[in-house]
Amino acid sequence: MDRMNDKLDTLWKEYREACPDQEGGPGFMPGLWQRIEARRVANLSIFRRLTQVCVGATVALTVLMGVVLIPRIEKALVENASYVDVLAADHPSTYVEILTGDIK
Repeated sequence: MDRMNDKLDTLWKEYREACPDQEGGPGFMPGLWQRIEARRVANLSIFRRLTQVCVGATVALTVLMGVVLIPRIEKALVENASYVDVLAADHPSTYVEILTGDIK
């Protein structure tokens, strides 16, 4: 057991020699936090930029649908409707609509 303790003590001694303790000066903690914040800001800026691109694309798609696509679809439906379709849409087709007062 003493031999294992001696090996362990030797290992710890080599470790301390390879990785000496750094002296903590007055700027140690502020410098450490500056490095942590710099990494954190760099990671957040990537996600922020990705979010901005996705939101911008969503707004552009919504405007495109509202200005261009929906009026074309509505116009196509009106142009393709027959006289009977227009009359059927204008008058109630069931007694429930007549009784509830949903008559146009």
